Amino acid sequence: MICWNPPPMGWVKLNVVSGFSIARQKAVSGSIIKNEEGNILGSGFRVHHLVGTVALAEAIALLHGVQFASEMGFRYVIAESDSRLVINNINSKEDDYSETRPLTWDLKALTRNFSECRFQFVAREGSSVAHAMAEEGLP
Repeated sequence: MICWNPPPMGWVKLNVVSGFSIARQKAVSGSIIKNEEGNILGSGFRVHHLVGTVALAEAIALLHGVQFASEMGFRYVIAESDSRLVINNINSKEDDYSETRPLTWDLKALTRNFSECRFQFVAREGSSVAHAMAEEGLP
């Protein structure tokens, strides 16, 4: 069983997920921010129209989640997504030539707003609350 792991003391963990409908070209993203005790410090979801692929939906979800953490004033953030592709693109030292490239650049630029921001992959089961929020917005 996969469960949520808390961040180190003084850090917050941002979990983001995306739901996607190719027929409607619609995506929703859910994000939740918790501290080391598991207390929810912020959450929300957004609807995104004219999104053509799952990869774009996942990158948009992560971008909006990181923007949310920045707006809330957190300094030490671990951002988790269940999109291995998006996380690998952000963490890579190589140039990103994928369709998510502009979003990858925006995410890397946003990290300047934090003292430290880490990006890591988590299986969907590790962010079940954020996943439920995203699914709620995509009937």
